[in-house]
Amino acid sequence: MPREPLSPARLVAFDRCPRLLWLMKFRPGAAGEDGDVTGRRAVALAVRTEAQRQVPGVIAIDPDLDTTAALAATRAALKTARAISGAWFAHDGVQACIDLLEPEGDGWRIVAVRSTTKAKPEHLAPLATQRWVVTGNGFRVVSARIRHVDRSFALDASGERTGLFADVDVTEQLAPHVAEHPARVAAARATLAGDEPPLVTGEHCRTPNPCAFADHCHKGLPPEPLWPVTVLPRSAGKPFARRGINDLMLVPAEALRSDVDMRVHRATVTGQVEHNPAGAAAAMAGWSYPRIWLDFETVSDAMPNWAGCTPYEQVPFQFIADVEAADGTVVRREFLSLDGTDPRRTCAEALAALPAEGAAIAWHARFERDVVLRLAHVFPDLADRLHNLAARIVDLLPVARDHWYHRDQRGSWSIKAVLPTIAPQLNYADLEVKDGGKAVEAYREATRGDCTPSRRMALDHALRVYCGRDVEAMRVIARRLVVGARSQPTLPVSLGSG
Repeated sequence: MPREPLSPARLVAFDRCPRLLWLMKFRPGAAGEDGDVTGRRAVALAVRTEAQRQVPGVIAIDPDLDTTAALAATRAALKTARAISGAWFAHDGVQACIDLLEPEGDGWRIVAVRSTTKAKPEHLAPLATQRWVVTGNGFRVVSARIRHVDRSFALDASGERTGLFADVDVTEQLAPHVAEHPARVAAARATLAGDEPPLVTGEHCRTPNPCAFADHCHKGLPPEPLWPVTVLPRSAGKPFARRGINDLMLVPAEALRSDVDMRVHRATVTGQVEHNPAGAAAAMAGWSYPRIWLDFETVSDAMPNWAGCTPYEQVPFQFIADVEAADGTVVRREFLSLDGTDPRRTCAEALAALPAEGAAIAWHARFERDVVLRLAHVFPDLADRLHNLAARIVDLLPVARDHWYHRDQRGSWSIKAVLPTIAPQLNYADLEVKDGGKAVEAYREATRGDCTPSRRMALDHALRVYCGRDVEAMRVIARRLVVGARSQPTLPVSLGSG
């Protein structure tokens, strides 16, 4: 029986964990679901297609051809000495599809197209496999490059994307990877010819992304402690794990250095909330009224769609601002664009119409501030009002981080981790749109041409409820943070309609 060919992706899997390669071949059904994999593949395909389109005279190998036909089509295309997209090669049981093969001098340049904004170390191994396979077919590879999205590119009014990509020459960096390929391929084949490799857990289970087989591999292991050391934020638990201490309850308090780590440890061990209402009140004392509780939803694309946008720019398609007066009354201001046109001007005008004074409160405020400042740059006629708004944006996140911790947050101060410890009735589980990723999915669905009016209305409602929940969450959290402080306000929190 002929052996099944290896590929660059499968060799990368072998490098990460031999067991992963074996499971991909013999237990594919054991992989868990990755809800974002379809989206990532769609982005990668769109970027690759655009890069191939930009090569003059390129010969495209039909991606729907079977391997035999694709190899034959590649051999024919190579005789023309023109650039080829999707070229197929096979060597010593390894098959590889090359994003772009371009003539260079008396040989060829291999180009790997990536949707990232820079070349990354993990791009080298698969490209090295491609070079090894092409060279094994007797072709001279003069250079190898990563062609990535150039973050400095800005789409002009013509909509032409020439200049979207930048190249990084990695020819020299590939040399050690190429040299080790015979042994690497032999070891991968030996793994596939044997029994299921033994389980070895470690950082490779999580890096560079969570392994799809993690649940399958870990299900037979002893359960993790209820409060593992990984609860400590900013990877502060890693030194303890390396010493064999995996239970946060077993970490001596005196071994911790930062105030945050000590508070997390103390709350976890005692089960008591770490709360400093006086400190929270002092931190928010200068937040003047009317207070504008502000939250954005944004969409970003590897290839910008609107003039002036750059790759992966966060473009706001929605915001909710609850404007709270000193007497506790709240007026909700909303913006939402689901017609598929550039939403920036309308959004900027709606932001400029917010009160010209008072604190604008956000969670992780740098994000909101950056959105506002980008709009100010694009629309000079609104710049003064938008700069004024940006200057008044304050951050509730560090107030919560410095003055509140409940062990059920499990080391996180995301708004979705903090809210259940303060107001569990305001959860996200009952919402159609539950997080920022789902908000983007809803936006993309609503702006597609095949979205029905009734479905668009439903998505409109779901987005307003979700964004409103984030705004309400901030107000409720802020109120709870100061409960017990001498200067505690006595006014009730008035929730929006959400």
